[in-house]
Amino acid sequence: MFAANADLIIHESTFDDSLAEKADLDGHSTPSQAAGEAKAAGAKQLVLTHISARYPDATLLLEQAKKVFANTLVAEDFMEVVLPLKEN
Repeated sequence: MFAANADLIIHESTFDDSLAEKADLDGHSTPSQAAGEAKAAGAKQLVLTHISARYPDATLLLEQAKKVFANTLVAEDFMEVVLPLKEN
């Protein structure tokens, strides 16, 4: 898997889980799909991005993702994510 054991995965999550069929048709993802990818990859953290404007509050998408992958955030403008350096 391309993102195997990633420290951070940034993944688009345009539509909530109830619109999974639309997401598939339009080439997008839902929170649960993104979270499933992060979990399968063994990632440490997931950040959801590219949220549809139909969601002025992305809490629903965050909750859906966290059911699958707890360490999830929703991206915000100018957000910074600090990743600890790995010691060899």
